Amino acid sequence: MRKDSGFTLIELMVVIGIVGILSAIAIPSYFQWLPRHRVGSAARAVMSTLEFARINAVKTNADVAVIFDWANERLTVESGATTLRTRQLPGDVDLQNIDLVGIAVTINGHAGTPVTFNGHGFSSESGGVLVENTQNDTISRIINLTLGGNASIQ
Repeated sequence: MRKDSGFTLIELMVVIGIVGILSAIAIPSYFQWLPRHRVGSAARAVMSTLEFARINAVKTNADVAVIFDWANERLTVESGATTLRTRQLPGDVDLQNIDLVGIAVTINGHAGTPVTFNGHGFSSESGGVLVENTQNDTISRIINLTLGGNASIQ
């Protein structure tokens, strides 16, 4: 007597139906989650760039500037004439100056607002940077920077 092994067509159709129903439930939540994740990721990128600049300023005991290019959603970290890091944010994320003191200037060919950390880790500016979704401005994070050089996300 031979025993057939495998799945029947009905069993396969039931499994495919269950997977289809679960996908129909999960996909809308995924599309709601994705913009929040991208904004949070961009906010962490801004904060880590500020921390990177502060650490390098303390390590080298030299001024290190973070240049915010608001129009191109880009951050550049420079020490003197040397570019240490450039961070480009995703296209669906908007970077805005809330209340960083300063005006748009050009440093080493980069246009933007600079924040300089000195060798003690202190910042030249304090204020906030707003990172928001370009399609939905209710999805946003604020990165606060103190004169002591501490950055935090709200």
